[in-house]
Amino acid sequence: MRREDKIDLGSVQVHKKVFAEIIASALDEVEGVHLIQENLGNKLAGIFGQKEFPGIDIRVDDNHEVTLEVQILVRYGMNIPDAARQVQETIKSAIDKTLDINLRDINVNVQGIEKAAPTP
Repeated sequence: MRREDKIDLGSVQVHKKVFAEIIASALDEVEGVHLIQENLGNKLAGIFGQKEFPGIDIRVDDNHEVTLEVQILVRYGMNIPDAARQVQETIKSAIDKTLDINLRDINVNVQGIEKAAPTP
């Protein structure tokens, strides 16, 4: 007996840049944390319309599970483990809302501390 209530229309593929854009947007919601700074190559790519995210690495294994590596800067005075956990939770929530994937790991690497700009 053939099931007529479910039709397979094909597959959906999401480019890694879409993942990176979702992650970068989610990080905007975490106060005192942001991706590492762009280098000259990334800035030149941006001039030519190619948006690059230097602090985000996305890997997909043979089981189609996704591992994310995120490199961030944290504002001086923040609790680093708490900030990293908040980054993980925010990214997981954003990915869960927008994509149907098997998210294996979200690894957060704190690359530096950023001092607050002096107030005039």
